[in-house]
Amino acid sequence: MLKTSISNLVKSVEDIISDEIESVEIKDEKYVSITVKYDYLLHVAETLKNNLGFTIPVACGGIDYLDEDKMQMIYYISNPKSRFIITLRVDIPRNSPQLPSLTQVWEAMSFHEREAHEMFGVEFKDHPNMVPLLLPPSWKGGYPLRKDFKGEGIK
Repeated sequence: MLKTSISNLVKSVEDIISDEIESVEIKDEKYVSITVKYDYLLHVAETLKNNLGFTIPVACGGIDYLDEDKMQMIYYISNPKSRFIITLRVDIPRNSPQLPSLTQVWEAMSFHEREAHEMFGVEFKDHPNMVPLLLPPSWKGGYPLRKDFKGEGIK
């Protein structure tokens, strides 16, 4: 029964936003990974929330692919009725990591985006309160979760 349901979810995603995604992959009975085209992140997030019931933002984080000169933001979104979890992935250029803030869709992404900003240097356009969350305001040592991080004050 669950496999049919997760398959139906994937079919719905592909029917509604197929032109806006790179790939959809079923990971297990409750978990789907979607890689989104850069320009469509905000619209895909709104669609998942408004059309498919993914109303609970669980977390977001980043991965630094230093050798590929890119980073990837990953958003974990849950549907409380089905208990499915979607990981929404989007690649961003490492030298200019910018994305729209998904606080426009899920207000609770605020803290997660602030953390990603401090740890990876990702700029979130239209974020309502991009103040330091984990690092001191005087921090000038770079982005601690980037693979080329050398430590505070070291360039």
